Amino acid sequence: MKAHIAAGFAMIGLAQSAAAQPAQATACLSVVQAEALVTYLLPKAVDASRTKCATSLPATAPLMRRNSQQLAKYRAASETAWPQAKMAVNVLAGKSLPPELDDAVLRPIADAMFTQLIEKEIKLKDCTIIGKIYGDLEPMPSTNLASLAITIVQAAAKDGKKQDIPICKAPA
Repeated sequence: MKAHIAAGFAMIGLAQSAAAQPAQATACLSVVQAEALVTYLLPKAVDASRTKCATSLPATAPLMRRNSQQLAKYRAASETAWPQAKMAVNVLAGKSLPPELDDAVLRPIADAMFTQLIEKEIKLKDCTIIGKIYGDLEPMPSTNLASLAITIVQAAAKDGKKQDIPICKAPA
């Protein structure tokens, strides 16, 4: 029970630090870890988008289809990505997670936290464009979507923009 409580507080701290983006240097993720985290979170992002946009998108929109074949593939890839995604969560959490924390405790807390953070970022006015992007990219495998997302994050960082996902700089 103590592990559950400690994990809960640690994940709350992670959520607050991710939202606040402190000025201090944050540990960075390897590209592999960052892509795994995106792959892991993809079905959760779809679910969060579906929840947030349920009143503004038609039921026939690709995003609103509950059990599509592609979403099933995203879920399977998410499961496979968990070991690397867990490493990313540990990097992002820093020393705040107990090292003996079991996946049975960590995953539900991380899932709830990330889903809440994703849903909080989605604005109703953006649902139409989110639905269009999802429909356009839905046929793409999750590994390609993750690679595309991380490439965009890296490209934005090159322009001096804030990096939402702290990715380590490649050695020169």
